[in-house]
Amino acid sequence: MKTGIIGAMDIEVAELIESMENIKKERISSVDYYEGTIKGRDVVVAKCGVGKVHAAVCAQTMILKYKPDVIINTGVAGSLSSNLEIADIVISDNVVQHDMDTTGIGDPLGLISGLNIINIPCSEKLVKKIETSAKTLEETNVFVGTVASGDQFICSRDRKDHIVKNFGALCAEMEGAAIGHVCYLNNLDFCIVRAISDKADGSAHMDFPSFVKIAAKKSIKLINTFLINL
Repeated sequence: MKTGIIGAMDIEVAELIESMENIKKERISSVDYYEGTIKGRDVVVAKCGVGKVHAAVCAQTMILKYKPDVIINTGVAGSLSSNLEIADIVISDNVVQHDMDTTGIGDPLGLISGLNIINIPCSEKLVKKIETSAKTLEETNVFVGTVASGDQFICSRDRKDHIVKNFGALCAEMEGAAIGHVCYLNNLDFCIVRAISDKADGSAHMDFPSFVKIAAKKSIKLINTFLINL
């Protein structure tokens, strides 16, 4: 089994790449892909860049070129729930694109044209495997639910409330649903793993630089545990 792992920023994948063995590196469409092994498991790891287009290009290229059996998108996210604290883990069982809006022609908010769905489902089997691994981590609260993605850094109470009201999402970030969209089109199992780095409420300028490192390390630790447990 080969696992594809995508993160948006260096901090989300650098430690994974450093721990790889038998690395083969290739640059395609300005993205570096690292193929090799972690914990004895076959992987391909890439930093896609921030935003849905970067994420989609990276995921499609990874699928066509490296043929992973599953793709996991790892990284950090802003909390949309009062139950979530810094470094808590969110595992997606579905993803939504909160900025997809064709309501002007009568569609429900978030409907993805062509797919005709709002919530893109993740593989139940993969979600359960990741959740089981997450629950072995010390001092880690684990939540499973909807992850919302859009080309926006959510930092206002109004926008946060809007996403929760319309989609019931646990956290917001900028890549996961695009990767999920691509995987869905390719009939490939996927899951989004996020550690909470901020409250998505306008305080990010104070806490993001401090907490993003803590959150990223937690998500990387989960990926390593998942690979060991495969």
